[in-house]
Amino acid sequence: MLVLAVSVMTLSHGAASAQTKGGLPELATDRPDFTESSEVVGRGIVQVEMGTTVEWNREPDHRDRAVTLPLALLRLGVSRRMELRVSGDGYVLNAMESMVGQSRSRGHADLEVGAKYLLREGGDDGFAFAVIPMASLPVGADGISSGAVDPTLKFTWATSLPRAFDISGNVNVSRLGDDLGRYIEHGLSVSIAHDLARGWGFYTEVFGFTPQGRPHSNAWTLDAGVSRLLGDNMQIDLEFGRGLTRAAPDWFVGAGVGIRTAALRRQ
Repeated sequence: MLVLAVSVMTLSHGAASAQTKGGLPELATDRPDFTESSEVVGRGIVQVEMGTTVEWNREPDHRDRAVTLPLALLRLGVSRRMELRVSGDGYVLNAMESMVGQSRSRGHADLEVGAKYLLREGGDDGFAFAVIPMASLPVGADGISSGAVDPTLKFTWATSLPRAFDISGNVNVSRLGDDLGRYIEHGLSVSIAHDLARGWGFYTEVFGFTPQGRPHSNAWTLDAGVSRLLGDNMQIDLEFGRGLTRAAPDWFVGAGVGIRTAALRRQ
């Protein structure tokens, strides 16, 4: 599955303004990193991003592994500044081993709906800002779904650095529900990306959640990845990460794809 995903997929960062041969902006995706970009896809553009991740975690009394796919995100550009978004982790498989045996849980995750609005365009001399209001709908399987409508508000920023580097970040606020009621979770990230030769790109970032679930703890992760443009309308990506705190997964790897079409714009 991982090899198949790598052979068809996406990445991109920063506040790119370059034009492709078809007059479209340079392809930019919101995967594979945690940091959402400050760019919208553009009026009449349909963009699909998807992939898969595998996580490993080991504790003194057990170890577990999680596989998630297709991590799909559908982006529909309704204007130069706004896009509609539908996303979901898809199918989640958790496997745990302990001294008393093995257990598994599997099922479909919740669905997220939202939008992204570009507040300010960036460039070489300034910051780009966008806001992403969204909500997670409790349509997933028992044991996977949160069981509640969970709203989130994401603020994104990005700017260019010297020598073809870009820096971006997110500040997220979520109101989550569980069996004990509601609590506020904050998400923070900072990502640095660099354009390489022949359509390749590289990024590294730090992201975290505070608090992460109950009991309240902090989950911070360091990750990095590469991307490869395949023409004007497709990219592939690979990512890997390491948890920095106990609440985060010990390790994860992933691969993904981003594909777009301007068919609606031509109509």
